Amino acid sequence: MKFSEIKEILNRYNIRLTRSLGQNFLHDANQLEKIAANAQLSPSDQILEIGPGLGPLTELLLHSGAHVLAVEIDTRFIPILQDRFSEQPNFELRGGDGLELMKQHQDWSQWKLVANLPYSVASPILVEAALNPNCFKRMTVTLQWEVIDRIAAPVDTPEYGLLSLILQLRYKTINRFKIKSGAFFPAPEVDSGVISLE
Repeated sequence: MKFSEIKEILNRYNIRLTRSLGQNFLHDANQLEKIAANAQLSPSDQILEIGPGLGPLTELLLHSGAHVLAVEIDTRFIPILQDRFSEQPNFELRGGDGLELMKQHQDWSQWKLVANLPYSVASPILVEAALNPNCFKRMTVTLQWEVIDRIAAPVDTPEYGLLSLILQLRYKTINRFKIKSGAFFPAPEVDSGVISLE
């Protein structure tokens, strides 16, 4: 989904993005493909995507043949996602809070979390995943680079803290890479990146 397409859809549906929901849409096709590649998807996978927005990443996840459960809290995006993907047999859409869904459905051991996470709730989502005995087998998520640094920080470094400890007890970092702010709309004021945890 190109930047021009994002603006056109937002204008057509008369949507103004909400800062409190951390809405920064990744529109760089190369970066989106890199995220999908890092998720190591197969048709047998079950994927949870929290905050699909307009669905640029969703589209790539569906192309893998995997079952995609997309959870969107902003009801304005529900009809857009339905219009785009409702005919895809491997697409499932729910409105609501992704963190609450994670708490309600306890066994995620056969699932992967692949998402451009809303920055305002990213850390609670990751902590909830790591504390669940039946946690995701793999997570590939877009976050603030500062959070990624903390997750991957070695012990006895200034970045190492409670988030590092909780996630490193359950996961190992497989890969991480930065994404320039211009790859998002609107451009975030912080550095961003992607981390894959297994």
